[in-house]
Amino acid sequence: MNQQTQQIVSLVIAILGLLISLYLLYINIKNRRTQQSSYYISRALHRSSRIVLKYINAEQLDGRFLVKLVLYNPGSVASIIHSFAVFKPTVNPNRFFRLFKLNVLKRIEDAYWWPTQDENQKEPRYLDDEYRSLYVKDFRVILVSIPGWVDRVKYAFEIRTNNDFQIHETNLDEIKGSTRFSHHYEEWHTEK
Repeated sequence: MNQQTQQIVSLVIAILGLLISLYLLYINIKNRRTQQSSYYISRALHRSSRIVLKYINAEQLDGRFLVKLVLYNPGSVASIIHSFAVFKPTVNPNRFFRLFKLNVLKRIEDAYWWPTQDENQKEPRYLDDEYRSLYVKDFRVILVSIPGWVDRVKYAFEIRTNNDFQIHETNLDEIKGSTRFSHHYEEWHTEK
């Protein structure tokens, strides 16, 4: 092979490579709408299948108060409750950080929780009594016993399952039998 034929062969290979890359770019641009639609469908499915924790009411007992919450699982995959924690806001102990954030959440260590199917069970239950209630197919009532008296501070309830976790902040100002359906609901999603 002489030098002129080598140049022609390399030019033909370069042109074929350019044509193939242009064709692949065209296919990628054509598939953009399909990929974007697929992304939107999976994002909507993820958002609609997240667990929801709702506050129902609080009831004062002897030296403790009982908070009733409901965990909803709208997804097709059942959830298993791994942990649950209750937090109460306290004044930030660091004076410098009080300028930026006045209150910090402190975990209430002597709060007891148990999932149940019987809403009238007011005595704390143990894991060996209610282990079947950790499995949540559609919804589950969660009772939380917190020491003290019902006050109007904003408590935070954190729940972790095998699918998701959620932190729900709410005031405990409604007592049993006075909670009405909310008239205003907003759900905000942020893109990452």
